Amino acid sequence: MKKTVAVAIIMGLVALIVIGTSIGLAIAIKTKQTDSKNTRPLGVWWWDNRIDSSYLDFAEEQNVNEIYYYTSSFTQKTSDFIKDANSRGMKVFWLQGKYEWIEDIQPLKDKMSEFLDYQNQSEYKFAGVHFDIEPHQHPGFEDRRTELISSFVNLTAEIKNSYPDLWIEYDLPFWLEDEININGTTKPAYAFVIDNATRVTMMSYRDTWEDIYAVAKDEADYALSIGKTLNFGVETGENDDDIVTFYEEGATYMYAQLDTLRNQLPQEFGIAIHHIKDWRNLKK
Repeated sequence: MKKTVAVAIIMGLVALIVIGTSIGLAIAIKTKQTDSKNTRPLGVWWWDNRIDSSYLDFAEEQNVNEIYYYTSSFTQKTSDFIKDANSRGMKVFWLQGKYEWIEDIQPLKDKMSEFLDYQNQSEYKFAGVHFDIEPHQHPGFEDRRTELISSFVNLTAEIKNSYPDLWIEYDLPFWLEDEININGTTKPAYAFVIDNATRVTMMSYRDTWEDIYAVAKDEADYALSIGKTLNFGVETGENDDDIVTFYEEGATYMYAQLDTLRNQLPQEFGIAIHHIKDWRNLKK
């Protein structure tokens, strides 16, 4: 009888150990998967700061970990948004940009002074600056293409020199391959911008993973060669040219394409989706 009880006790202990080990392994595996998912950037442009917190709920559900948040002023609302996003595991970058700055940098510097004042005073800070400065939006771009692209490149160099300790990134169109000469060095315009940036996000707006990758491959290769990171951007809004957006195909198709794209990229490279309102409204 005593022997039977002893055996039962031993078997019970073994069962507890096995169960405990299984639970521990399950937790470890789940944690590993979650950590792996969150190490690669998944960003979203946030152009409308009037939308409610349900959009943050959506972003969290989609495993977003970076937000490019537009605001023209820094208020308690700004701080509250960053606090809420940070609590959900999301970094917030200040999104700003005007093509006019290419020819007149002073308004940019004025905005940067406001930004730095906010950063110094607020407990909840931006992770960096995400510039959307597009030279092709200039009304004279067609006639002054080389001049305006060169001015844009010079602007990125001046920003780098003026704010050397800040995280500064830029949105880049995938076609910015014009060969230009800066201080005796000739190379594609995108290469100068990548040199001057902490990171760039390509506006690689296409609706298949192959095309998204192909249109930005040169920029990605260059960034990798100099130790920089890069995000591939995709579009979800309605557009007359269907190949630039996932609007027609919908969310399920887009997620499948992006999953395949991720498998082609270095671990530190990410994906960014334009923009939060269109993404949330994307058909399934």
